[in-house]
Amino acid sequence: MFARHFIDSLEFARNGRELRGEMAVAEMPRLQDLLAAPEGKIGYVVRGYQDKSGEPMLQVEMDGSCRLACQRCLSGFDYPVHLVSRLLLAQESELEMFSAEEDGPDRIFADQHLDVAALLEEELLLSLPFAPMHPPGACQLAAKGLEQPGNAAFAVLAGLKDR
Repeated sequence: MFARHFIDSLEFARNGRELRGEMAVAEMPRLQDLLAAPEGKIGYVVRGYQDKSGEPMLQVEMDGSCRLACQRCLSGFDYPVHLVSRLLLAQESELEMFSAEEDGPDRIFADQHLDVAALLEEELLLSLPFAPMHPPGACQLAAKGLEQPGNAAFAVLAGLKDR
């Protein structure tokens, strides 16, 4: 089981600390509805640092895979996870001031009791595709000949009706 880590995010960033580990996909409750199966592990590194202007930052790196449901054929497939996120730590008053600004890194609340597992889950959720699908031609529907270029959805349904 994953040991939950809580960090003082500002202190973590100012002192250039680092946290490494591995987390099972099954331990991410908000992710479960998107999965075909609760399989897979995600390795992570959370690094604190200060950018060139001295602003406290977190860098979140995640590598691994999770089993998503293809929205085309509804079967599961392994989705590789490789992400790097840079997050600016901001005080609550600064978050509103920066909300209209689109350039630069994402901003999160500088928390004295930041739940690392929740941060990892949030970053993973944000990185997943809205409608995950197998690569073109790899779906089970394609293998059965039900998915052909140019066919309308109703033509595919008519083909299913005759079976």
